[in-house]
Amino acid sequence: MLFTFFTLSMYAAPNTEEQEAKTKTEKYIRFVYDKLSFKKMQKLSFEAFSKGFYGYLNLKEAGKAHGNALLTICDFSLSSNLNRMWVIDLEKKKVMINSLVAHGMGSGEEFATKFSNIQDSHQSSLGFYTTGETYMGDNGYSLKLNGVDGAFNCNAYDRAIVVHGADYVCKSFACENNRLGRSHGCPALPRETSQMIIDKIKNGSVLFIYHPNKAYLKSSYWLTTKITHLPDEADYIDLFELKNTNPKWVEMVSGNDSMAAANRIVIMKDTNSKSFTIIKGNNTTPIKPIISASNTANNSKTNNTSTSTTVPAVKDHDFLYIK
Repeated sequence: MLFTFFTLSMYAAPNTEEQEAKTKTEKYIRFVYDKLSFKKMQKLSFEAFSKGFYGYLNLKEAGKAHGNALLTICDFSLSSNLNRMWVIDLEKKKVMINSLVAHGMGSGEEFATKFSNIQDSHQSSLGFYTTGETYMGDNGYSLKLNGVDGAFNCNAYDRAIVVHGADYVCKSFACENNRLGRSHGCPALPRETSQMIIDKIKNGSVLFIYHPNKAYLKSSYWLTTKITHLPDEADYIDLFELKNTNPKWVEMVSGNDSMAAANRIVIMKDTNSKSFTIIKGNNTTPIKPIISASNTANNSKTNNTSTSTTVPAVKDHDFLYIK
């Protein structure tokens, strides 16, 4: 019954191949967002995250993002008095940092409403950036940015749009002035945490400055180009969701995104009968049961296989990756 349910949920006939790919991408983006824990931090909106993550996936596929699996999002639709920068570890599904960040003085007062890629506009530029090297400048320890979003921010490097610390980026300044201080277009950070944040995101990670600007959203290459490759875990979302629809089952996935999907192993445990089912699959064939085993660490019996497999210990209702 379990595998009939899984097969139906995973292989429901799509309307078109293109629609199936779009639905899979949307589902994967929602899946990652729902895994994020913001705890006591300001919560990033799904709209800002979905746009940032979509572009991140395209940048990774195009070989533009060379750093670790970090995505930094600045949501400039929010008041500058709020912590509106998030640094997210996409591999661990963890929000690492939530910080104040300033926009350009030409972009607005408390809220940023105008954006430009023009020299001396003192406005922030929307879109995707990749982080470069650090240096010591007029604003102290700073991080160079490369604008990779066409006419929206391609002049960032020449305009000296960088990440740096500033004394005007702090709660006390906001309380006294009813808004945060503003830069000449740089995403400026609190002085006391700027070096720590810069060291986290430097050398090739992705930074995204978001605003629901219609012209930008309709024209950004990274937001309008179809994603053709998703991480391997996108193929296993249905398995992950079984835990929510049927708590009798627990899943464990062995492997990571760098492994071929054919080598991914999912171990499912029936907490009532204390038995295991090990299933294996790849991107081209249905996931199918290959081994059934009793609830022991060393005694396994094979089903249509000639080799024995050690079953890892799994606790009821646990879910984790084995790296």
